[in-house]
Amino acid sequence: MATPQIIEALERCELFSTVDPRGIEEIARLCTVETCGAGDTVTHQGEFSRRVYLIAEGQVAIVRSVNLGGREATMTIEILGRGRGFGCASILCDPCSVTASAVCQKPTTLVSLEGADLRDIMEAHPAMGFKVMERLAQILVNRLRAAYGAMDTFR
Repeated sequence: MATPQIIEALERCELFSTVDPRGIEEIARLCTVETCGAGDTVTHQGEFSRRVYLIAEGQVAIVRSVNLGGREATMTIEILGRGRGFGCASILCDPCSVTASAVCQKPTTLVSLEGADLRDIMEAHPAMGFKVMERLAQILVNRLRAAYGAMDTFR
């Protein structure tokens, strides 16, 4: 059921910022809400995930473990807040290998949906699908830039 909380989270989310209200309503029917505590890990690097997560309230760190030739290091790629999302690659493949862990920094409310379900809606509504994919490309480019910036700190 599409609750006001879900609708508001979708309207605020960077991924769906160009989707019209009718499209938001259709996507909202597929969503669930979950709450997480500070320190909870939502997705683990290396695992497989099928879900897209949107932050309705709270804060999530995107964290990646790396091997630096004999020593392990962990880097925070980005801190995400309200209106941001993660797990978006599950729109492209099902299941999708998680490239970085998502760890809640404070109590967090997430809205999530299956990437394959979203993909089905996007295929049924190509104009909306194009808008979402265009936003997804921008988000992934920005995330990649953030990852490169985080790696520069290890020089």
